[in-house]
Amino acid sequence: MKSGAMFIRFWGVRGSLATAITARQVEDKIRKVLELASPADLLSREAIENFIGNLPFSVRGTYGGNTTCVEIQTSENKTIVVDAGTGLRGLGNALMSRGKMTGSDDMAFFFTHSHWDHIQGLMFFVPIFIPGNKLNFYSCFPDIEARLRYQMITTHFPLTFDELSAQKSFTHFEETGSVDVYGLNVSAKSVRHPGGCYSYKFKQPNGKTFVFCSDAEFNLETLEDIGPYIDYFFGADVLVFDTQYTFEESLQKIDWGHSSAAIATDIAIKSEVKKLVLYHHDPSYDDQKMDNVLLQAIKYKSMMAPNHPLQIMAAYEGLEIEL
Repeated sequence: MKSGAMFIRFWGVRGSLATAITARQVEDKIRKVLELASPADLLSREAIENFIGNLPFSVRGTYGGNTTCVEIQTSENKTIVVDAGTGLRGLGNALMSRGKMTGSDDMAFFFTHSHWDHIQGLMFFVPIFIPGNKLNFYSCFPDIEARLRYQMITTHFPLTFDELSAQKSFTHFEETGSVDVYGLNVSAKSVRHPGGCYSYKFKQPNGKTFVFCSDAEFNLETLEDIGPYIDYFFGADVLVFDTQYTFEESLQKIDWGHSSAAIATDIAIKSEVKKLVLYHHDPSYDDQKMDNVLLQAIKYKSMMAPNHPLQIMAAYEGLEIEL
């Protein structure tokens, strides 16, 4: 990682419900690879690597089935996590393999809200069981501690929150304010979602910004009064945005709390965002559907603002971005 840089890694990108790839889907991928391969593609390891590298992402890989969890490594080599979905389990194991959070380290969590797909990985996060670790929880919800405790009452889980041996602290801050955490200034803005939800903006001293805006419903009606959000998103280097539905689906699911890739693209263009990351993928979408969602978003951007430099990508488990 470059000196002074922020490093972002995606551990969970699915919305609502964790969704594992099925044996039939793996078989379909293998079949497609064999259909596309020619004898020349198999003549050497180099030829094989070139062939695999040119396959559509939906064929050579998978977007992943874990629910929301994003890691930020700061320029101070500190860890910040946004949401604790099922992807958090893998992150915990990775941190320990790097020699972090093994009994004398600290890290920070920011919670957008407390629906199950954003908190259910916490009790499977190994570092929270290790004495000597310190976990600092931040949220614009004043009762986030009570919410996390509630998911671990004995009727829901065999251990209680107090049996997690790491030290835990809770910091509430208002939407109108901000907090400084590990060299980053973090501000928030509420977004439309059942039960409430907050977007978070992480700003480095060099001015580069990462905005995480999942579980946010923007539609044609809200676009008429979106000025404050444009100001909030404006100039972001990376904007992770809720795109759970296609535009057609979003018209049938008003008040469900999610947006579409077309709406996200419109907002990103108006906000002069540099890179838009489509996120919170619907659990019913397979990898081929996700390829199509991304392709349609890119085509839509080319049609609406062909000269705009906005880059669009779809989040997948293992995606890494450096700022």
